[in-house]
Amino acid sequence: MSIKELIKTRWTVESDRITIYPYGWYFVISVILAVLFIGFTIAVYVMEPYSFGTAMSILIPFFLVMIVLFFASGYTHVVFDNNNFKMTKRWMGVVPVVTKSFDQLHGVNVMKQSTGGFNFRIYPRNDKFGKGVAISSYYNKESHPNCVTFTQEVIPLIHRYLDMNSPLPEQKEIITAYQYFTESNGIYTYKQRRLAMVILFIACIALGIHECTPFAYSMYKSNALRIGMLVGPFLFAAVFLNALFMKIVFDTKQRIIEKTSPARWGNLKMPFEYFQNFHMIRKTTNGAYSGTEVHMIFHEPGAKNTKNMMIRQVQNTKKIDRLVEEIKSIMR
Repeated sequence: MSIKELIKTRWTVESDRITIYPYGWYFVISVILAVLFIGFTIAVYVMEPYSFGTAMSILIPFFLVMIVLFFASGYTHVVFDNNNFKMTKRWMGVVPVVTKSFDQLHGVNVMKQSTGGFNFRIYPRNDKFGKGVAISSYYNKESHPNCVTFTQEVIPLIHRYLDMNSPLPEQKEIITAYQYFTESNGIYTYKQRRLAMVILFIACIALGIHECTPFAYSMYKSNALRIGMLVGPFLFAAVFLNALFMKIVFDTKQRIIEKTSPARWGNLKMPFEYFQNFHMIRKTTNGAYSGTEVHMIFHEPGAKNTKNMMIRQVQNTKKIDRLVEEIKSIMR
């Protein structure tokens, strides 16, 4: 079996049960550890033949335990059982480390890494934008065949299980005062966070100007670094300037959503009727949570692909819920 086959998401679907194996990469790690251990053993034998027996008597049990644990972790799986209405994550296929009833689960969403990769996770209702439980391996792009099949075959079935056992919906607050929008004659304009953009724009311009003076940091560096330090700050300044004047408008009279910017990056104009759903992307930087992006997904009749409009990156779960409820209220 190839490495690609080992690390891809595997699953089985039975009449009332879905079993997902998203941790195949542990098999690969265990093989790498085994190769490193063999190489280390040979090196110790060649360099220190007289102390080989003593050193290995200590290290062999340690390495063997590590290799076995990593290999066994590859059998970790997540089960959605529609007979007892529970999701269970079993470490090494045996030890239940997470158990949630279906009425405690919010749904499947995407966690995106700062490096660009992503995976699918199931989130509980009380922490809808938290860490969640991974139910797929990592993908580099949405068009990956395994990712496409997973989103078509597994995720809809999981949501069907959850919908069958979801609690009664809570009575939503009627929104009269908006935190994220200003209203004028039926037109709702999203409030941009302009202060941060202004500060970043000024900082980039200041750095770019400094690099044009005789006191530049890159004055006596390589040509590539010199060019980068001269051009880079002004390019970033242009990006921040474009973001500063970006507008998102909900026109309730014409029932149109429009996103515009001076550079026309990400411009989009869509009728309310083309709106499909919200897409939340949890982002991490070096393993630390850096915020959740709120996206709106649109689908034009007859189009093969959906279109995506990012609204905002938010840190707090309550703020995310509030933003979504305000948008829903405007579009009613």
